[in-house]
Amino acid sequence: MATRDRARRRARVRARAGWGALGHDRGARWREVLGGPAERTDVGGVVVSADFRVLVVEDDFAVARLHRRYLDAIGGFEIVDSVLTIADAERALAHTAVDLVLLDMFLPDATGIDLLRRVRSAASTPLDVIMVTAAPEPELVRQALELGVVDYLLKPFRPEEFELRLRRYAQRRSRADALAAAALSQAQIDALQGRHPAPTQTASLPKGLSRTTAALVRDELRRLDGPVTAAELGELMGMSRVSARRYLEYFAGRDRVEVRPKYGDAGRPQHLYRWVGGDEL
Repeated sequence: MATRDRARRRARVRARAGWGALGHDRGARWREVLGGPAERTDVGGVVVSADFRVLVVEDDFAVARLHRRYLDAIGGFEIVDSVLTIADAERALAHTAVDLVLLDMFLPDATGIDLLRRVRSAASTPLDVIMVTAAPEPELVRQALELGVVDYLLKPFRPEEFELRLRRYAQRRSRADALAAAALSQAQIDALQGRHPAPTQTASLPKGLSRTTAALVRDELRRLDGPVTAAELGELMGMSRVSARRYLEYFAGRDRVEVRPKYGDAGRPQHLYRWVGGDEL
């Protein structure tokens, strides 16, 4: 009975989303979905490749194909594997480096909640999970959130909604990776959780940062046509790379600056910073 209910639910979702019938050769269609890795993509003037490694856990090949299409369009994501079952997902996670899992709730052998429990109890490295499912039941949503999913997207969804959530995830993850190892401010912690300070609040700058200099950095970033590294900003403004980075990390924690990794240069990893906020410091 449960299997028939899931099949009916999936059919309703596909019909509402306009995915239609894609034929009966499931194996051939699934091989088409698995395809090759995503090509290198230019995102905001920066060429990125395999930025975030994605595992898709979805037994409906039409939905998996949509995932690949949308991720290719966004850029900065690479599907490293796409599997039909929880058992296959566990094998993939054991042998493949994965940053993000796009996880359906109802799979042939178990549920997404089952996989989340196993991953959280056994994982030795951080793993982000976004639920992409037609399951709106409050108890399932509650369990998924308690098990640490970073987002919960209901099917059917519009392409722009999928893109918004994946871009938001990428921005938060890049910001977290870019933060220094020092203790975080409350503003930085709030930003990592997707929380925004009230517009009426005046942020207090961390010790050693000047409001006057912060305003100059803000104005310089707003004037620039594209993203810059901390070293480039420091050279433009006549300050050290370390000082420039401190102001950039402050603005990143306030959601004023978008952070993206820079590829192609030898040496220490670098990040590109672009102003996306308003007038406030």
